[in-house]
Amino acid sequence: MTISKPVQELSDFIAFKAKNEAEYYPVDRNFLNSYLEDILNTDHLQFIVYNFENANNTYTVQLMACLPEIWEKVSVDELITIINSFTNVFSFYGLILFTYKYIEIDIIPLLLSLSTISIETKRDLKKYLLNQYPNLLKQENDFFLLEEGVMGKDFEIFQYLKQRFLIDDRIGAAKLNLAELEAYVNTL
Repeated sequence: MTISKPVQELSDFIAFKAKNEAEYYPVDRNFLNSYLEDILNTDHLQFIVYNFENANNTYTVQLMACLPEIWEKVSVDELITIINSFTNVFSFYGLILFTYKYIEIDIIPLLLSLSTISIETKRDLKKYLLNQYPNLLKQENDFFLLEEGVMGKDFEIFQYLKQRFLIDDRIGAAKLNLAELEAYVNTL
C-alpha cells in the first residue's frame, strides 16, 4: 500500500507532539482531540498501516484505542488489506495486541490462514504469542485508563465493533480468561 505524504506527515507530527503534550504516556484522547478532524479526514487504512509500520507498538496500540472511530470504517476485507500491507513482524504483533485487547476479537486464525503471509512470519507470530499471550488481556492499568477516560471514548463503541466484526465467520471472539487463552495459544 502506498501511503500518501499527508498521512505520513500528520502521523509523524502527532507522534512527535504527543511526546511532550500528551497527559498520559504515550498518547491520550484529550491530546488527540485537536487532531481528530484531520485524522478522520485521512484515508483510514493508510493511517492505520503507517502508524503500525512506523511507530512503536506501545504508542500505536494506545493511539488506536483512543481512535475507535477509524475502526468503524474497517471491514474484515480491509483488515486483510492492512495485514497484507505490513512489512515487519512488529506490525502484526501490534495489530494482534490491539484487536485482541480492545476490540476483543481474535484475528490470529485469519492471519495464519493467509497465503500472503510468509511461513517465517507465521512461525514468529506463534513464538511471540507463546511468550506474550498474557499481554493480550486487559491488565489493571488498562482498566484504570478506560475508567478514567484517558482513552476518551465510551468503550461501548468497542462492543459495537466487536459485534460487527463477529458477524464475519473469519473472525472469532477473544478468550478473556488467562487459562483458556494459554491453552488456545498452545494449540496454534
